[in-house]
Parts: sequence; C-alpha cells; structure tokens
Amino acid sequence: MKQSKTAIIDIGSNTVRLVLYKEQGSAIEEFRNVKAPLRLRRFLDAESEMSDEGVQMLLEALKNFREVLDYYDVTKVECTATAAVRQAANRDVIIEKVKKETGFHIRLLSGEEEASYGLSAVLKTMPADNGLTIDIGGGSTEITLFENRKLKHSFSFPFGVVSLKEQFIAEDRMKPKEQKKMAEYIQTELKKFTWLEKAPDGVIAAIGGSARNLANVQQLKENYPPLGVHGYELTVEALDQLRTELSPLSYSEFEKVDGLSNERADLILPAIEVFYQLAIHTKAKGLLVSSRGLRDGIVLERIKNGAGETAADVKRNGIKRLLTVYGHDTKHHYQMMKLTEKMLRGFEQEGIIEVTDKDRFIIEQSAALFYLGEYISSSSKSRHTFYLLINSLFDGFTHWEKAYISLTASFTNNSTLKQYLEGFNGWFSKDEIQKMREYGSLLKLCFSLNSSKRSIVSDLNVKRKNDCIVITVYCEGSELAEHYQSDKQKRHLEKALQTTIEMEFKRNEVN
Repeated sequence: MKQSKTAIIDIGSNTVRLVLYKEQGSAIEEFRNVKAPLRLRRFLDAESEMSDEGVQMLLEALKNFREVLDYYDVTKVECTATAAVRQAANRDVIIEKVKKETGFHIRLLSGEEEASYGLSAVLKTMPADNGLTIDIGGGSTEITLFENRKLKHSFSFPFGVVSLKEQFIAEDRMKPKEQKKMAEYIQTELKKFTWLEKAPDGVIAAIGGSARNLANVQQLKENYPPLGVHGYELTVEALDQLRTELSPLSYSEFEKVDGLSNERADLILPAIEVFYQLAIHTKAKGLLVSSRGLRDGIVLERIKNGAGETAADVKRNGIKRLLTVYGHDTKHHYQMMKLTEKMLRGFEQEGIIEVTDKDRFIIEQSAALFYLGEYISSSSKSRHTFYLLINSLFDGFTHWEKAYISLTASFTNNSTLKQYLEGFNGWFSKDEIQKMREYGSLLKLCFSLNSSKRSIVSDLNVKRKNDCIVITVYCEGSELAEHYQSDKQKRHLEKALQTTIEMEFKRNEVN
C-alpha cells in the first residue's frame, strides 16, 4: 500500500509541537513527535501583546521544525495556533513574521474549532456514544457535549493551566486558600451553562498532556498493566486521592512523584482542579483518558472526510489500522476470518458452544489479529503477538477488551495463557478465562488449517457424533501441512471442551 507523510504543527499556549504522520489509506500512524515547551502564554502582557522575546522563541522553534521536515522530506504541513496566539493583540504581526521567516502559514483556530477537532479525535478513536470532552491547554479549556456521537454544545473557557497558575498560585507551593479560590472560580464558570449540569452516561473524555500525565502517575501507583493511557479510566475517587496527595507539595517535591513530567510539575495542580471540579459538577464517574487530540482530529477529519461512525465501526477501523501498521498478509487474513466464521457457526449449530453477540465481535477481532507477531518470528509468534497487541494503541476499545483480545489472539496453550494472565490479577472471572481457552484454541485450530498459507481449505463442516466432534475439511489441493498441523493442534480445543475431536480431510469436494 502506498504510504504518504504529513505533518501538523500545533502552536499552543504551553507547548509548541511538530508531529509527523504516515498515512496508509485510512490508517494514520505517528512516527515523530518534536516539542518545545515555550509557555507562550507567559509572554502576553497586560494589554495582551506578545513580547518580542516570545515571538522570537516561537520563530526559533519553527525554524527548527523546518529542518526536521526537510530531513524527513515532508511537504504536506498544516500549521495551527490556539489560545496564546488567538488572544494576542498583535496576532496579525506574529502570523506575518512567521510566514516571512519560516514559510509557515498559521491557521488560527477559534475556540469552537479547537473543541470540534478534539471531539472528532475522541469519536474516531474511543467507544463512548455520549458524554463530555475536555481539553485543558495553557490559556484556554475547551469542553464539548456530545450525544449519539454528535456535537451538541461546545465552549472555550478563558482559562488554562498556565493562566490559572498565574492567577491563583503565588509561590512554589499552593496554599489551601488559593486552592479554594481556584475551585470557586472554576465552579462559577461551569455553572454558566445548563448543558454542563450532568455528564451523559457519566463520561468525560479528557484530552491533552495533563490528562495523560495524571494517568501515568495513577497507573504507576496501581502497578497497572502496560496497556497505555488511551482509554484508561481515571475514576473520580482516584482524582480526589491525587488531589489530596499532590496539592500540598512544592514544585521541587513534584520531581519525586513517579510518572509526573518535569515540564508539567508546576502546572499539574491547576489541571487536577479543573478535572476534579468538572467531574464533581457533572456527577461523572471520572475521566476516560484520550491520547488522541487536536492534531489527530485534524488529520483524521481530512483522511476520513469527517464521516461519523458507530462505536463498532470505530473498533473495526482500529483493528484495520493495526493490521495495516504491522503489514499483515491480506490473503491469509481473509482465509482466517472465513475459517473462523465457518467453525464458529458449526459449533453453535451443534450446540457445542454458546456465543453472545458481544463474544462474537471479540472472536472476530481476535481472529483478525491472531498470531500477528508471526512476521517477527514464526517460532515465537505467540509472545510477539501478545507484546505487540498489549503495547499497541487500540482505537475504540476499552482496556478490558484490549486485554481480552490480546490474550485470545496470542493463545498457544494453557500454561502460556496463565503466564500472560499474571499481569491481570482480578481482571477476569473463571468463566471469562475459560472462554479465552475455548476461543483461543478454536482460533489456533483455524490457523493450523492454513499452515501452508495457500488458502486451500474451501469449506468445513462440524457435526457431533455420539461423544465425538467430527470436523470435515474440504480442500482444493494437497493438504499435507494442514492435516499434520490440525491433528497436532486440535488437542487444545479438546481439552478446553473436554471432548474428542476427529479431523477428516476431503479433496476437491465443496460442501
């Protein structure tokens, strides 16, 4: 598949960032991320003029970005700016200087556009149908309300982590009175809008570096599995605990907090306060953390033409992205999906297993990704598959679903499954683990029926005979490899189902 490269420059109030993407059809993958924590908001004076020092620092960062773009031969570049430039009284002068000295044309985003792109990133990469989104920047905070995956309301609040710090925190340690005043100010702003009285379904999708950083801190506290922060649920109770533990600390003490970025140490308290006050005000369950935001929303809107999807569509697109990124064998993929569908239907019709709609969807996605790590090493494909999937970005899936699919798609035997499950103590019930064994061993048997990667199996039939299950396999060619491997691998399914399985192969007969 032809691959093209594109870039987004995001000039924010806290950080100026260049992100490079590879585009492969409808799949995008970030491959370079360069940032400059300039905190441009601090260079706005009382009349909102950005100082020459601030403008010069921005120009130097953008010139550096130009060198990076030239090195990677990226010519498709979109340069956007948000609150700091938007609020600058001399923004026209800034935009003209940037154009003249760097060649970049700044697209100044309104607060509504900023909120819309953030929401687009959430809707295209997360499973929530209803809820709020929040994106805390340095000088503004964008909040949206969405219902049935459509934007209903949005507003750009005139405060961010940098401006809140400047307004309420005088020294290097926040005093209780300062925190109280900050909380009251945030609540006063939130109460201006009736649509912010309650978070639909209790969901707040949190976008941006502050949310990601808090998720990192909490995950380290919990010894959380390495599933990443995208889709991580940071409960209101966890937020309250973080607020209690971190609020008394000085900036120098923040350096000792595991997972907390030094660049955000002095800004994390205003971020926690905004998140906490919004969660309390809207009676939300907590935060659903998104690692995708404004920049991703811009790219996704362009390559997907802004088309809306259902939550299930988002999940399927997420699986397609993984398959594209890891260069899967298309022919084998379709054969695997076909065999899984036929095998599963046969077992259901014979009353051997019962499958819910939710289970069926999980099995389909696990089949699509089964032994994806084979391209790294055929002898260690299970371990490579598990490592790749656990550490990959699963657009649209909860962390529980991501773990379940990763465990099922890497199944090799009961012992290995137990090893992989050690990092997920308490996540799954005995019944759920038994289902993993059944589905994983079924997928492994399907995988063995395309051992030669020639897609010679045209059909198969499952029948229960007495105390035995007979699987008749119809082939359009020599089935030596498939016959040998399936006889070898069927024992895993036999153990899971506690029954005998017989494999019968017939050539050149299509049922």
